[in-house]
Amino acid sequence: MGSKFVIADPGLCIGCQTCMAGCLLKHSVPGDVPKPRLNLITTLTISAPIVCHHCADAPCVASCPEGALYFDGARVAVKQERCIGCRSCVLACPYGAVEVVSQEGAAKLGGLTVESAPKASLVKCDLCYDREGGPACVEACPTGGLMVVDEEELADRQRQRRMRAAVASGAFSSVPLNTDLN
Repeated sequence: MGSKFVIADPGLCIGCQTCMAGCLLKHSVPGDVPKPRLNLITTLTISAPIVCHHCADAPCVASCPEGALYFDGARVAVKQERCIGCRSCVLACPYGAVEVVSQEGAAKLGGLTVESAPKASLVKCDLCYDREGGPACVEACPTGGLMVVDEEELADRQRQRRMRAAVASGAFSSVPLNTDLN
């Protein structure tokens, strides 16, 4: 089974930002960056949060010159102490799900620690790996529009969607569909 990640159902998202509030609350503890790990995108007709997909062959991981991002077999994880703030990961992520923010405190510059310099911190979804109930955003969503899936579940959803599209199109109206086929 592949990595898990959070997906949104735009049909259920009401744009209330409760997912962002849940995420912010979870990450508002000492030693963590108090910032949501997902971004709500809203258009005139639809809204949905954008979250890291925890790619097994993640472009953000490959782009990091210091190894601050790595795939641990289940998710793309972060080693904050290695981040130099170059933002290569931000540019590489196809989902726009990685952010680098500056915080006051010590920073690593060329192997030296400078106490008064701003420190770059990587901010991305960590699937709330240390939270018993799973991702806080999923639990906080009042409509059930967020869910954690793996690659197998996503492929199953895709098959179901294709089947519905085929039936709805009427293209197969004269031929009975075999719904047991993948």
